[in-house]
Amino acid sequence: MVLKASIFSLLWMSVINAQTEMNFSYEMKYGDGKKVEKAQSGYPVTSAYNYFENLLDVNTYYGDNFYIYTQLEYSDHPVYGSRRTGLDSLINTFYLEYSNDRLNMKLGDIYELFGRGLSFYTIQDQNIDYNNSVRGLFFNYWLIDNLGISGLYGKGDYHYRSAPSERPTNRQLSTSVLIGSMKYDNDVLGFLNYSYTFQNLYLRPKLNHYYEGTVIWEDIDKRATEGIDSYVSDIYINNKDTPDTVRVVNNNINWNFFEGPFDLYIDKSWITYDKIYGDAVFGSRFYSSVYTEIFETGITYEYKNYYTPYLLKSVSNPPIAYREGSSVLASRNSHSINFGNEIGHQVDFNKNLFGNMNVLGNLSLSHRHQETGMADLSFTDFLVMVEDNRIYDYYPFRQIYLEINGWTLSERLYYKIGFDHFTEFNVGDKNIFAITIPTQWVWKFSNGNSLTTYLEAQEKTVTGDIPGNYTDYYLSTSYSHRGRWIATGFYDQEISKGKTTRWPGFDFSYYLNSATQISLFYGSQKGGLICANGICAEQPGFEDGIKITFRSIF
Repeated sequence: MVLKASIFSLLWMSVINAQTEMNFSYEMKYGDGKKVEKAQSGYPVTSAYNYFENLLDVNTYYGDNFYIYTQLEYSDHPVYGSRRTGLDSLINTFYLEYSNDRLNMKLGDIYELFGRGLSFYTIQDQNIDYNNSVRGLFFNYWLIDNLGISGLYGKGDYHYRSAPSERPTNRQLSTSVLIGSMKYDNDVLGFLNYSYTFQNLYLRPKLNHYYEGTVIWEDIDKRATEGIDSYVSDIYINNKDTPDTVRVVNNNINWNFFEGPFDLYIDKSWITYDKIYGDAVFGSRFYSSVYTEIFETGITYEYKNYYTPYLLKSVSNPPIAYREGSSVLASRNSHSINFGNEIGHQVDFNKNLFGNMNVLGNLSLSHRHQETGMADLSFTDFLVMVEDNRIYDYYPFRQIYLEINGWTLSERLYYKIGFDHFTEFNVGDKNIFAITIPTQWVWKFSNGNSLTTYLEAQEKTVTGDIPGNYTDYYLSTSYSHRGRWIATGFYDQEISKGKTTRWPGFDFSYYLNSATQISLFYGSQKGGLICANGICAEQPGFEDGIKITFRSIF
């Protein structure tokens, strides 16, 4: 309560001060319908579903050096997450920032990135109710023009889900983190940064649920069966309420430099961490990227190698190193990354042809590390992805994407045509093979109006415990009238085992002015990535209901 009182005092002092400038961003979401719990084979299981989510972002500038950010939330219920209706939970995020030519300081909820996130990267994504920030103090100070130091200390509670389908978070751990960092920039050597991170993870059985099938259970069970420490099984069986503290020490070096036509980035973390109810072990994370241009073709190669088995990822968000596209159907087959045990490659190229035509290509693949009893496989085996028993234990994933896009007919017609081939093996339990053809078409009328169409088709085969063949079609068409209002029709269809399921919907959006928009949706939507009016966000499955969204900046 003391912190909240201080926040409101600062805001009030700012309002009455002549040097203060404030602006606001408000978003309201309302929905009432049925949530799709399961949708296998065209027989969805639904339940009552409603939400009323309100977010107000307050940006306060005092003079040239001070900035205050406050996010207020009242949600009964939110789209994702838990209810926030009381005064004690009204402030969702707050921080005070001071900056001048050499110094930058933040006090409050800290959102920062060190390197590419192998050691520390805290972000907030309201669309999926993700927030891994810590509350504390951060500073960055340049001693001279090319030599700087930074530090961070914070504490926080990290809320997460046992399964992505859960609406509210049902897992929680507490953490404290201390970071010291030094960076050096040189025209010849490039940019070099070293950081040291010390973190404590406080695990409490009642909040983390050490149940069979969870990551924590697997760690405990593996240590007990291997006979590493008989104390593990005793403490679990005889005293399930015993908490544990996992200590994590992360030494990270990242380096960005140019060598001829190459832009190279290298990021390496050496990590010593406690296993749950056990001794300290060693792991590492490595990420590297190379960009160059050959024959007017931009080429990027990324490589990742993460190995910290059973370490819960909390204040870090390493690069995923695979393509995240805006295709509605292709995004439903997204790869679930194992940040504790995964090797991956990604190659991306972009070339301009014939003036207004662009060609894009992407290859992404990954697999887990080899362990005792697993077959020796080569890079070619993961590239070809032949389905057999030897490859299942690696949980391999591969995605191939090609696209052409551009403007034609005197830049009246924009087109985007893609080809997405997705393959993933999950120890034979659920193997996915999917081919998706996503397209987008935009026609600009001479009077400033436009017509935008997304047309996609997908053929998917799932083998394993729950086999099936699926044919999906997606269509959305939007008419924009001089930027004042947009009418959009949605149609989503799935055919499986002789059963056809349809999700039709209609959205009308009106711009009250350049900074204020209201949208009304009626109908059904299959869960996943939904793109409308230039915004793409993950949405739960929704049937036979109404949604209202209001956004304004003032």
